[in-house]
Amino acid sequence: MVSVNFRQALASDRLPITDLHVRVSSETYAGMLPSEYLANVMPGEKADLWERRLATPVDSRRLVITLAEMNSDLAGFACFDLDEEPHFGSYLHNLYVDRSFQGKRLGPRLLIESINRFQAERREVPVHLLTMRENYPARGLYDRLNGRVVEQKQNVMSRYPDVIFVRYQWPSARVMASNASTLCAHLREEVGR
Repeated sequence: MVSVNFRQALASDRLPITDLHVRVSSETYAGMLPSEYLANVMPGEKADLWERRLATPVDSRRLVITLAEMNSDLAGFACFDLDEEPHFGSYLHNLYVDRSFQGKRLGPRLLIESINRFQAERREVPVHLLTMRENYPARGLYDRLNGRVVEQKQNVMSRYPDVIFVRYQWPSARVMASNASTLCAHLREEVGR
C-alpha cells in the first residue's frame, strides 16, 4: 500500500487546498459548466471559501477537514460540514483527489480517516452529499460505496439554475466508513490480480 499521511487541515494549508480544489474542479467540470466560469469566476469563489473555512482554527464540531499527503505533496482532501442541511445528516461537501494520485484508493481512505475524526455520536448520523448529475466518475464511486440517491434538484448554483444535482445519502457515517473499507479491500484485491 502506498504510504499516505492523513492529517487535519491547518490555516497554513489554505493555498495548497485552494489550488487543488480549483485544478480538479476545472478538469472535472469541463463540459458541465461554462469555461468562462471555470477559468474566471470559480477560482475566486474557492479562494474565498477556503479563506473563510481556515481563517481561524477549524471548529471540529462544525467542520472536519482531512488532508492526504504523499511525499509531502497534497494528494487530496475531504471536508465534512456538520451543520449544512442537517436534516439530511452530516454533509460531505468536498472529496477531491489530485489526478496524479488517483487510483490509489485515496477517496475511500479520506472518507474513513475523516469519519474516524467524528465524535462517537456523530458516526451514527446519516451522511449526504450533492454532486452534479453528469459527474459520472464521482457517481460511480458513490454507487460503489452503496450510497442511495434520495433526490434530484436544480437551483443549487444561483448562476446556473438549470444544472441538475443528485443527493446521495448513507444511513450513517459508520456505514459509509465500513463501505469505504470494504471497497478499499476489494480494490486492493483487484490490483493484486
